[in-house]
Formats: sequence, structure tokens, C-alpha cells
Amino acid sequence: MSVFSIGHYDYELDTFMQMLEEANITMIADVRAFPNSKRHPQYNQESFEKWLENHHIKYQHMQLLGGRRKQSQEIGDSLNEGWDNQSFHNYADYTLTDEFKIGVNELIEMSKEETVAILCAEQHPSRCHRLIISNWLVAHKIEVNHIIFNSKEGIKVVPHQLGKWGAMPILEDDGEVVYPKQT
Repeated sequence: MSVFSIGHYDYELDTFMQMLEEANITMIADVRAFPNSKRHPQYNQESFEKWLENHHIKYQHMQLLGGRRKQSQEIGDSLNEGWDNQSFHNYADYTLTDEFKIGVNELIEMSKEETVAILCAEQHPSRCHRLIISNWLVAHKIEVNHIIFNSKEGIKVVPHQLGKWGAMPILEDDGEVVYPKQT
């Protein structure tokens, strides 16, 4: 079983479709907190879902995996202090909640039937909470590949590596993924 990751960035829909075709994607799991884009209206939820449907690709907005999480009041600062970026720290804390676990388990179930790509806006996963979702999945033995496009190299499918683009995750005995400060 595997999951893919993709960012819509500012790509024309033709380019985005080529990216999906590169990995034979059959379903988009939209993990944007707000599934709309003022700057790139082709990725607004309603029109984007219709466009995907016209190309025989399923769509599911996954609010429980959405980014832009607030600072946790229940989890101490030190547990995920390996993240210097507060937004990533907040999302790492969020992965410890029941809500996240429900969302990620829904994603896993979908990936048993479909070739799923989690979608957000950022071009590269190192700048997006898709990185933390990917860490969680890989730490739990689920393969993740990032579909990345740039004008020099074209489309690449890059296997996810824990800690490559940020804090190194640690899988605890209870299955939780945390990011302690590295000494």
C-alpha cells in the first residue's frame, strides 16, 4: 500500500494532470484546511472536484487532516520541540489527537481501494503539513511518494525519507510519532 503527495501550486491544469498521470492517481484527498484559492481559482473545491470528475478521478476533502492548526493547550511544548517552525510544531501536536487518527485511518482505508494523492497548495512537501502526514505514514510502514514538478527537471516521483526535510520523527512504543529536540 502506498500514498502519494502533491501540491497544486500555480500549475496550469494540464500540467497538474500530467503530474497525476505520472503516478496513475485515481483519487485526490484534499488536505487543505480551506479548499479554495483566490490566486488560483481553478483549484477551488467545487470547480476542481468537477474537473477531476471529468477526468475520472475521485475527490474527497479531508477536513480532519487539514493544516493551519492552533497551538495545542493539552500537549507540552517540549514533546515536538524539534520543529522550529511553529506551524509544523502545531501540526505535529495535532497528530497526537483522536481527530487526526480518524482522518489518517480514513486515508489509509481509501488507499486500499484507490491510488490516492494527498493534496495541498504548496509546491514542495518540505513547506507543507503534507510532510508531517507523510512522516506519520512512513513511520507506520506505509510507503509515501511525492509528485514534484519543476521547469528544469520536469515531473519526478520522490520516495519520502524520514527527517530529510525537517525534524527527525521518533516512533514511540504506543505508535505516536513525535519530534523531540535533537541534541
